[in-house]
Amino acid sequence: MRLLLAALTSFSIFFSTPGQAQEANAVTPFTIDIGQDVLDDLTARLERTRLPDAIAGAGWDYGTDPDALTDLISYWRTDFDWRAAETRLNAFDHFTAEVDGTTLHFVHARSPREDAIPLVILHGWPSSFVQMLDIIPLLTEPESGPAFHVVIPSLPGYGFSEIPTDTGMSPVAMAPLMHGLMTMALGYDRYGVRSSDLGAGVAGAMALAYPDAIIGSHTGGTNPYLQQPLPEDLTEEEQAFVQSAQMWTFTEMAYAFLHSSRPQTIAYALNDSPAGLASWFLEKFERWVDHDGDLYGVISRDDILTNLTIYWATGTINSSMRLYYEAARAEGGWGVPEVPVGYLMPVNDFFPTPRSWIERQGPVTHWTETDQGGHFMEWEQPQIVAEDLRAFFSDL
Repeated sequence: MRLLLAALTSFSIFFSTPGQAQEANAVTPFTIDIGQDVLDDLTARLERTRLPDAIAGAGWDYGTDPDALTDLISYWRTDFDWRAAETRLNAFDHFTAEVDGTTLHFVHARSPREDAIPLVILHGWPSSFVQMLDIIPLLTEPESGPAFHVVIPSLPGYGFSEIPTDTGMSPVAMAPLMHGLMTMALGYDRYGVRSSDLGAGVAGAMALAYPDAIIGSHTGGTNPYLQQPLPEDLTEEEQAFVQSAQMWTFTEMAYAFLHSSRPQTIAYALNDSPAGLASWFLEKFERWVDHDGDLYGVISRDDILTNLTIYWATGTINSSMRLYYEAARAEGGWGVPEVPVGYLMPVNDFFPTPRSWIERQGPVTHWTETDQGGHFMEWEQPQIVAEDLRAFFSDL
């Protein structure tokens, strides 16, 4: 357990310099169009769902609540309209570009303002580019402050980006692909970065490798991985953080250890059963979203299922989980990026994180705490994220 934790910290701080992207092919318009045969097969599998037994009245104590999952499966099968969701998604401008032999899908929303700042926004797991869509108009056409040209890629192995077929597609390996997308494919000499979850690992590697190109890197959220050995001069606030992280590791981290050690094993089940995939995701959204008992009051059921259907239709559950495996084994040392770093820290994401703990990893030029929102801030509180992005980049 300790060795695995130490390995996992390799992507939780910053990385050694990745290689430079070498080439990018032309940007090509892309339209989402899931085949009807895929949707028919999904419906048939949902109709044949075989649920396990459950302790009556246990709720979420043993994992995914059976009543909540039954409700979601029923809605997915009979009421969710993928074609309507597809139309909403296609209202955005989607493209693909090949960077160093890897085809990347991305949304590109340009601001009408000539002084807009290019900004790449990186998602994590178990979300996708869908998490970031609500924030686009708040950034491209703000009422005040800086505006942004927004680029939202699907990470390799996620959504409509290419599934890696070789080992080693870690956050470090993704960094030059994201940088190449922004510079070679889209022609932005300098740009900002916003990231969350595993996307923050990619952003960290980018900031370390391309300081001259990155205007600033904005992130946030609690990172439960503890550096080893622990510092000997922990403050009282940091001691409470470490205790919370250790407890979270023993009670909540089983999924990450599985992803990091044997993702292929669970992938057979999740790639074959949409009910199983829904359970694997629903429990994380229930636990990680800041809500008062009504998850769908924060992130709509249709948005949850849009994200879930993309994973199902593209068959990317295995490749998305493999990012944990690759991250735990990525070679690299420690480094502090020479770019401004800003944090929007939701105190309800897992457990509170003190600024002093983050600053042990490097200087923080901008820090905002909020008691609204959890792990998926762009979904949960897009206005707060947009306002903090404008405040951060206004000072750069």
